[in-house]
Amino acid sequence: MRKGKSLEVQLDATEDSMISVQRKNEVFHLKVAEFSELIEKPEATALVNINGASVPLVMSGQTLFLTDKKSALKNVTKHLLKVFRCQIQKADIGDSCSSYIPTWVIEQQDPIDTLCINAKNPSASDLSHLFTKAKVSDKLTCTFEYTSEGPRPAIKMGKMSMKRFDNDSSSWMTAEHLLNLNFEIGLLSETSFRNRDMNRFLKHWMAGGCNRLQEVCIEMQGFIKYGEVLRGIDHELITRDEVKEYYSKLYEDTMEIRGGFQVRRKSDGKVARLLDNGTSSEYFSFVVFE
Repeated sequence: MRKGKSLEVQLDATEDSMISVQRKNEVFHLKVAEFSELIEKPEATALVNINGASVPLVMSGQTLFLTDKKSALKNVTKHLLKVFRCQIQKADIGDSCSSYIPTWVIEQQDPIDTLCINAKNPSASDLSHLFTKAKVSDKLTCTFEYTSEGPRPAIKMGKMSMKRFDNDSSSWMTAEHLLNLNFEIGLLSETSFRNRDMNRFLKHWMAGGCNRLQEVCIEMQGFIKYGEVLRGIDHELITRDEVKEYYSKLYEDTMEIRGGFQVRRKSDGKVARLLDNGTSSEYFSFVVFE
């Protein structure tokens, strides 16, 4: 496989521990495992210099067996990036790697295209470091949860901008986190946001914040009360007789909007609609029209 910027490197830092390098139709997968995972004891091990360190290893098929899988995954990935002169485009971070992967993934100069975090009880300090330093251009997916009944972890988040933000378990998020994000498409489930938080977010957008926004759906804590969400915001009530079709990038399908509450941002004239999902809905659904 030749060197060059056309290479796509994907890092699977979950229990699978795999590095994938792809160029057009050529794909190279390298799985990293520990000696303890070998079914049979190897007849011999080799000593290989990886980033200046002499490391014992066994190669079986496309699986590399070493003493310490975590550090090996890091060092082997760095070695491959150096050999192929490229950077990571996608990283999946799981439970076993959440404490050390973020530090060196975000050291690369270019933004990472896709970052997925899937972990239970990850360190708040590690996530804070990641969310204040990482640059994600395409998609950030958070699928992590805290199993304890204690207070919400104090996770810091800097200004982040990407095409899509998905959060499957968003109870850790605060309104400040939401206001620091600038995304085109957003899907947030199981949040702790209430009507006052959605009012704050809507005012933030009206004032020019989250200027990339095209569509967002947020599962709130409790039923949506449109009067509270729209408090202090100029809007127009659209009757349910008025039907508007649009292509939803969130759901990747043509959708119909019946009625709702229309707002216009003064700074650029953008028109958006807060969907009327009924008084028994827990969803804040907001669509921006070009």
